[in-house]
Amino acid sequence: MQGEVHVVFFDIGATLGAIGLDASGTLATFDVYSHIPPILEQLKNRGLRIGIISNTGDHPGSQVTAVMSQSVIWRHFEADLLIYSADVGLAKDSPEIFTYASQVAKTGPRQCLYVGEDSWERLHATTAGMQVSPHPLLVQDIIDGERLRFVRLSPPEDLLSSQMRAALQGKSFVPLHVSGRERSKLVGITTTSALAALANAQIEVEPLGSADAPLLSDLYILRDDRAVRTGFLSFDGQSAAFFAAGDQANWLVSSTGEGLLVALPAGRSVEEFHFDEAYHGHNLKLTPDLTLLSSFDAVLATASFVEVDRSFSDELSEKERDVLSSLTDGSIEKHIGAYIGTAALGDGGEAVRSRHIHSADNERVVHALAKHFSSISDQLRVRLHPFTHEGKRLFNVEAEIGPNGADELILVTAHLDSTAAFSPPYDPRTDQAPGADDDASGVAGVLAIAEAIVSLAALQLPERAVRFVLFNAEEHGLVGSKAYARDQAAKAAPIVAVLQMDMIGYNVEAPRSWELHAGYWPSQEVQMRSLALAERVSRIARQVSPELQAPQVYVSKGALQADRDPAEGRSDHAAFHERGYTACAASEDFFAGPDAHAPEPEGNPHYHQKGDTFVDPSYAADIARVIAASAWMLARGPSP
Repeated sequence: MQGEVHVVFFDIGATLGAIGLDASGTLATFDVYSHIPPILEQLKNRGLRIGIISNTGDHPGSQVTAVMSQSVIWRHFEADLLIYSADVGLAKDSPEIFTYASQVAKTGPRQCLYVGEDSWERLHATTAGMQVSPHPLLVQDIIDGERLRFVRLSPPEDLLSSQMRAALQGKSFVPLHVSGRERSKLVGITTTSALAALANAQIEVEPLGSADAPLLSDLYILRDDRAVRTGFLSFDGQSAAFFAAGDQANWLVSSTGEGLLVALPAGRSVEEFHFDEAYHGHNLKLTPDLTLLSSFDAVLATASFVEVDRSFSDELSEKERDVLSSLTDGSIEKHIGAYIGTAALGDGGEAVRSRHIHSADNERVVHALAKHFSSISDQLRVRLHPFTHEGKRLFNVEAEIGPNGADELILVTAHLDSTAAFSPPYDPRTDQAPGADDDASGVAGVLAIAEAIVSLAALQLPERAVRFVLFNAEEHGLVGSKAYARDQAAKAAPIVAVLQMDMIGYNVEAPRSWELHAGYWPSQEVQMRSLALAERVSRIARQVSPELQAPQVYVSKGALQADRDPAEGRSDHAAFHERGYTACAASEDFFAGPDAHAPEPEGNPHYHQKGDTFVDPSYAADIARVIAASAWMLARGPSP
């Protein structure tokens, strides 16, 4: 039985808005999500007291308040209900800070409700006796005694999926995932009362799991790549391994073409599930994001179509080619060693053993990367983007060059974390996971590209800004890139193109083949723009890396997994596809295809193993040079 709520405590980042830290980790910006002000106004009108419980790291409350107080929502919070970890000496990794908060509120814990995006933190709050909500949009429903359900929605055949998404905006529905042709299927969280209303609206409603599951669990897609490889009706997959262990079968809420849809209880890590023969993106975390209901109009209104942008030449000048020719194997070798443990990180500590999010080295690497970008040039504006996952505060790293507040952006990206889960027994907290190819090769490529773009900008200031972003927690389900893309989409960031690099370093046998992935079946519009981007990258490749074969370009041609781009939804570019942005991913020749004439793939035999220590720096430099030239030509404006 729910108790009457008197006080509502909110987390800050990813709940109330997007937080930005400068290169040193100091809180710099706070951008309120547009749906938050009316929610807080409604809670205040109900006579509820509103506070904050936040992990602030080394930031005292005075620093947080200095930034937060500039926002339009600050007037709703009571000063004596601002609970900051740095001030009280407690963090949200145990129930203690929640117990403390209810004592400060001078009310029983059941009269307090905590709102936060991380289920592990919500578990600690409930242990302390508080009620919880996974999203601000659902707070009033919980206060009114509603129970929450995971649900899958589909429109009937005679109703457009765009109409369904529009009708759901402002309702008690928080989307987690979109799939199906033209984004026709939605997985999300709703209330028991809303289920009936949705059915009355002739929306096909499929409840997933038990009532109240969204309070203390997260939905994941666990992909069974062996089952995909062996094909329809082969019965040879990995699902049996999931059902064989304890109460895990009770966590399964659905099985689809994408994989097993699992409600993972708070306190249990997706690290436990790494099916045999898994490829990129073997797990996908489904995270709340109201922008998934939006049409792509806002994205298209703020950024140009790549395929019709004829004012930007695809020809490099002699000076530009000279600058790009300096991106060589030495550029990759110079940058990669510190992040795979063959060279010092430069922070006075021991060599890095792992970049896994459960390793203490992960945060060391984050801060080293921020310093590394800053050392390249004072023209690079360096920031950290924090997010929370499995009770841990993690960071993406970004650096930007070009006009401050530019009308349009080009993103060059890779992921910074690593894993060796295919080397059992494996303890991610202490064991080695060098991840040289996956994805230190991409990290080194991004750093080398940043150097090249800085030099090119000295020839001509680009008209568009170029932003370099290194994502964290990719190996746990694209968590960092989804958090980042959500915050960009929330403010309709004008991103023209995303150029992702994921494993660009393994090539032993001829030919020097490589891949570009542009497929996105849920939106042919997004796929069309992403294919145009990939084709443009292909044309540019001939000028700067003639020793590479023409890239194998993948798109999705049908609903069946066999007809899909094998990297669709499986690397960090996917987080941007899902929100309407143009994106493609470059990689070594990892997958078969895309047609019968393609050479045999040369997958890295040490994928996700402790033996992932080899990178061909010349091959990686060839791919990075193509991405550097592509980013530059998209950003520069008319050639000099």
